[in-house]
Amino acid sequence: MTQSLSKPTLPTFSWIGQLKDDDRDLLSSYGEFFPGHPGNIIIREGEIQTEVFVVINGRLEVRAKQEDGSEALLAHVVPGETIGEVSLFAPGPATATVTAVEFSQLWRIADTDLINFMAENPGAGNVLLRTLASILAQRLRQIDPKAFGLSAYAVVESPELDKEVKAAAVEAPAEEPAPKPPVTVKKESKKDLAKTSKTQAFIDPDELEPIQ
Repeated sequence: MTQSLSKPTLPTFSWIGQLKDDDRDLLSSYGEFFPGHPGNIIIREGEIQTEVFVVINGRLEVRAKQEDGSEALLAHVVPGETIGEVSLFAPGPATATVTAVEFSQLWRIADTDLINFMAENPGAGNVLLRTLASILAQRLRQIDPKAFGLSAYAVVESPELDKEVKAAAVEAPAEEPAPKPPVTVKKESKKDLAKTSKTQAFIDPDELEPIQ
């Protein structure tokens, strides 16, 4: 039986599901839906990654080459999950290959188109940006420093970032701390305190009338 896409819509249970219905429909028009047949490569390791993908249904597999030449299975991507979103923040080559392992419906959007959508629709864009940041934070917590790469979801490499990290790792010569300027405390009058304080000023005991 031939499977085909019929009236595809963006899922309401993923990071896109945080949007209102109208905004979600508008966002879908910025990208395109397409089928992924078993064996189709969605993202290829080593190639520059410039698109974000959302799995509508089906299942994808994430694999990456190891130092010994073997290939390791890093993760499965299921409906509602996203791949390639790191390219929005750090463009570069993908560190893993993502392949459809069963018939899948996917939606993709170019990085530039997604950025344009967020700029033209700041309310919805703010929601997407915060949600994407949350997804990235969750994945960073799952990182195993001993594992290959930085993430199981086609995280991209950033040569410029690598240079900054290496430069920061070089031990800099110790410098004498600059002397701190003397701190002068301005003594405020009771009259000034009464104007600036948000609480009621204390009454001067000398101003109290003696008890008869």
